[in-house]
Amino acid sequence: MNEIVEILEGELENAVEIKDRKSLHRYVVLMVDTVVGRKEYESSSQRMEAQLGGLRSDVALIAERMEQGFARMDERFSAIDRRFEDVNKRFDDVNRRFDDVNKRFDDVNKRFDDVNKRFAMLVGLTSTFFVVLAGMMTALRIFG
Repeated sequence: MNEIVEILEGELENAVEIKDRKSLHRYVVLMVDTVVGRKEYESSSQRMEAQLGGLRSDVALIAERMEQGFARMDERFSAIDRRFEDVNKRFDDVNRRFDDVNKRFDDVNKRFDDVNKRFAMLVGLTSTFFVVLAGMMTALRIFG
């Protein structure tokens, strides 16, 4: 950088009339710093743009992988939903079978209730018959 400053200083001395050498030196140093600063800025911005381009591609790749992962998860959830629907159908079938068995038990229970009523009526009639028969036998013994 000092070489550039000396070269520019010499060229400006030859080109224009110099009143203050220190001022010329400061001017040249400022110019060189500005030019070098711009070049450094441009090169660093180009490097950052290249890095950002790499990051963009990395982010795009990550986003694509995430989309693929989400698609696989959707497929898995769909498969699980289908399995649950199948299991639910099986439970519905079993539930219908239990309802049928429950209906049969209700029918058998009704039959037992009907038989129980008939038996109770038969026992009542038989008891009444024996009471009447015992009464008639007693009346025959007393009057007979």
